[in-house]
Amino acid sequence: MSRNAKRVVEAVAAESEAPRNEAMPVGVEPVKPHKTTTIATRLTVEDVSEIEALAERLDVPVSALIRGWILAGLAGRKDDSVSTALDRLTADVQRLRELVA
Repeated sequence: MSRNAKRVVEAVAAESEAPRNEAMPVGVEPVKPHKTTTIATRLTVEDVSEIEALAERLDVPVSALIRGWILAGLAGRKDDSVSTALDRLTADVQRLRELVA
């Protein structure tokens, strides 16, 4: 790194650290804009292998793929009513009958 580039990096770093010990302005609440939590679930080794293979083919992280599935599932159920849940259950039972037959 050139001397000039190093000085610029050091100046930017110092500038970003300057307000570190200053008090928050009155009336301002600290916010974590993307607060997340981790959820653990159990899957078979075979299921995990399939998910990893799919993520690799799609060139996305496994966690992003699974997160997308969960969010899509939630979005698809937001407007569910008892009636639509019963319709979906009826369709699932019919598919199960077809698989068993």
